[in-house]
Amino acid sequence: ETHFDVLYHGELLGTVVLHIAGVHNVLNALAAIAAVRYVGISFEDAVKGLGNFHGAGRRFDKKGEACGVTVVDDYGHHPTELTVTLQAAMEMPFHAVWAVFQPFTYSRTAVLLDDFAKALSIPTHAVLTDIMGSREKNTYNIFTRQLGEKIPGAVWFPQDETDPESNDERKNFADVCQYVCDHVEPGDLVITMGCGDINKVNKMILEELQRREQAASK
Repeated sequence: ETHFDVLYHGELLGTVVLHIAGVHNVLNALAAIAAVRYVGISFEDAVKGLGNFHGAGRRFDKKGEACGVTVVDDYGHHPTELTVTLQAAMEMPFHAVWAVFQPFTYSRTAVLLDDFAKALSIPTHAVLTDIMGSREKNTYNIFTRQLGEKIPGAVWFPQDETDPESNDERKNFADVCQYVCDHVEPGDLVITMGCGDINKVNKMILEELQRREQAASK
């Protein structure tokens, strides 16, 4: 939950409770309150409406818990989105935050490389998948390695840069899942991030942690 007070010309209107995290969502809620008050809706009704909102799909979307680890999925794929989401995650009472990021398109990764590196330096740990090229060919000669080298402590899995077409996404995802599951600890948060098919990795991680939890309980 996020709690904040709302003032209008110095007058305290009351407290709002959101079921979503981050200062950016406080700003979104304030904009919503201002808009509905402008058209005559009371502050109390605005608070009630905001309290009924529990977030959008793939926006800090909690998928489950296993082995004491919370697993979340997020659609953020631009440095600004990554920054506000990861800052919010780091303010929560988790032991460590693991950002598992899938870069999307070669052009965006190449042009915003330093911005991505800065955003992905926020969490405790950053684990990177191969770049999802989508509609593009890798005419930029950009690879995950170049992003990972700019992030302190980042982990990624080597690609064959001489023959990019030979790289296997399934193996890359399996390597990422294995590494995360082998190193997370109870009290940690794992957040998969990206607009491609990174949600597959999220599912793999949660299912593997659940499998390990069930095995440990036998």
